[in-house]
Amino acid sequence: MSKRPGKAAILRAAVEVMGEDGYEGASMRDMAARAGVSVAALYHHFPSKQALLAEFLAEAYDVTLARVARRIEGLTDPVERLAEIAGTLVWSHLHDDFAQKASVVASREHTRLGGPERTAVEVQRKALLDLVEGVIADGVATGAFTTDEPREAARAVVTLVTTVVEPYREMSRGLD
Repeated sequence: MSKRPGKAAILRAAVEVMGEDGYEGASMRDMAARAGVSVAALYHHFPSKQALLAEFLAEAYDVTLARVARRIEGLTDPVERLAEIAGTLVWSHLHDDFAQKASVVASREHTRLGGPERTAVEVQRKALLDLVEGVIADGVATGAFTTDEPREAARAVVTLVTTVVEPYREMSRGLD
C-alpha cells in the first residue's frame, strides 16, 4: 500500500506554485495537482488559499528560527553569533531550493494575510528581527559593532542575507 500525500506535500507544492505564479496566479487546482492530491483533499486540509499561506508562513518561520537558534546556541561573542546567523540564512537560501522559494513567497506574499493570521506571522517576523537586533545591540555594547540604530541594522542584515543569494545561484547555473 503506497502512502498518500498529505499536508506536507500540499504545503511544498503550494510554495512551488506560489513561487512560480505568485499568490494571485496560484490556483488551488494547480497546487493540488502538483501535490498529487485531489482538490477536495486540498480543501480538506486547507479551507482557503489564505489559510494555506498562513500555515506555510508560520511553519517557514518556525523552521528558520529553530535552525538559527541551534546554530548560535552556546555562542556568546556577538561577532560570532551574527556571522552564524548570516551564514545559516545564506546557506539555507543557497543550498536548500525549498528554503529559497519559501523565502521568496514569505517576503512577497505575507501582506496577503489578514486579521489574526497576519498578526501571528508578524510576531514570527519580529522574533527573527528581535534576535538579530539583540545580537547587534550586544555587539554595540562590547564595541564590536557601531550603529545608532540596531533595529535598522538588523533589518538590513536579514534583508541582505536572504536576497543576495539569488544572483549567485543564477551565476553558478551559468557555469554548469
